[in-house]
Parts: sequence; C-alpha cells; structure tokens
Amino acid sequence: MATIVTRSGKGSPLTHTEGDANFTNLNNAKVETPLSGNFDCNDQIVLSPELKDYKETVYSLGSTDNPSITVSNGNVQSVTITSGLNLPAFNDAATGQSVTLIVSGSGSATGTGAYKFAGGNKTLTTSSVVSIFYDGTTYWTSVATDFQS
Repeated sequence: MATIVTRSGKGSPLTHTEGDANFTNLNNAKVETPLSGNFDCNDQIVLSPELKDYKETVYSLGSTDNPSITVSNGNVQSVTITSGLNLPAFNDAATGQSVTLIVSGSGSATGTGAYKFAGGNKTLTTSSVVSIFYDGTTYWTSVATDFQS
C-alpha cells in the first residue's frame, strides 16, 4: 500500500492498493464515499490523472499597472490596467509554472529582461489574455486580443 493523500490535519492518511478501487485509512476502515473536499498532496507528484468537469479559480489582482503575480494564488488571474501592464517576475517562481492573465484596459505590456513576447506583440486591447510560461530562466509570453462575439 502507498500513501496517496493526507487530509490536512483531519483524520488519518488514506492509502490505496493498486488494482483496488477503494481507499482505506490507516485504521483499515474502507472509505466508501467518493473523495471530496480540499486535499493537500504535500508537493508530491500525481501521475496520470484524468480530470472531468473541473474549473479554475480566477484570482483578482485588482486595478493596477504593476501587478504582483503569485502563482500560488492560482493559475488564472485578472487585472484591470489604466495605461500599460508591467509584468514582474513571479513572486514564487518555479520552473514549469504558468499563469493566464485576463487583462481589462488597453495599453502595452512590458516585462523584466526575462520576458520574451511571441511575435514581439505587446499590444493590449480593452480585453486581452496574456499567457505566461516560466521555464526556469525565461517567461515565454503571448498576448491574445481582438476577441469578438
């Protein structure tokens, strides 16, 4: 048996035996109900999950041209700008992280020296989506605009 997930301070760790559809807690009581609630995987790798009917939280950065991007707030964030978007290094930057930034307001985007923009496009319209992927050295950034009904 391998420990799969620990419920943050509540109950005992759950274990799972390969080939068995059920989970068991360390008191050897089967968990008959589907898993639910918030789970902390303690920075462990989850292999081959299949997700169905999921959603992502949109974290609001408020109204600022100089947002502070913290990936642990969520991978989708929104910001309203007045004249431009100055992209910083992520506060908790780790290789392989990405952020999708929904931007309201027009202007142009700039970033630290580590930012590279697809096609050199830095122009933001009243509704833009800025996708940023951090590879440990460079923030690979693309700006999508011209969304129409």
